Amino acid sequence: MEKEVIIREATTQINDFRIVKLGTMVESVNKLNQVFHFVDLSYTKVDIFYQGWIGYRSIEQMKDVLEGHLVKLFQQNPCKSMLMEGSRMSGSFSDINNWFAMTYMPTLMNLGLKNIAVVLPENIFAQLAVKDWAKKLRGFNVKTFSSLSEALTWVALL
Repeated sequence: MEKEVIIREATTQINDFRIVKLGTMVESVNKLNQVFHFVDLSYTKVDIFYQGWIGYRSIEQMKDVLEGHLVKLFQQNPCKSMLMEGSRMSGSFSDINNWFAMTYMPTLMNLGLKNIAVVLPENIFAQLAVKDWAKKLRGFNVKTFSSLSEALTWVALL
């Protein structure tokens, strides 16, 4: 059995979180001990960077994940395609969509990302935020899906 590795401990800040790696899984865990973001590095073997969001996360947590360990993991494991699993995401994040689309995503594009398959959230507020973000992206082949299997099939065929 593989040992859990703490990549980063949480501080006393209310929105802070710890980052844990177990095998090929890297998880962001909030103060309530709930995973709110994950990366499954096993898919990088087939040129897919598989990551997802679960439940609610603050804007600060989202930016911290994206600017922190997620971009580092992508630099270490560059892929032409990303599978973003958002079906269990809740709450809106539209306040950072311009930054996300215009500043952050070009960083991943410069590292070789071309295709993005997005599994839409069931939560309507999160779904609207994801659709707004997808419309703002430029230079990517982006497609949204209602199921993980559809998204995985599409991205695997690229």
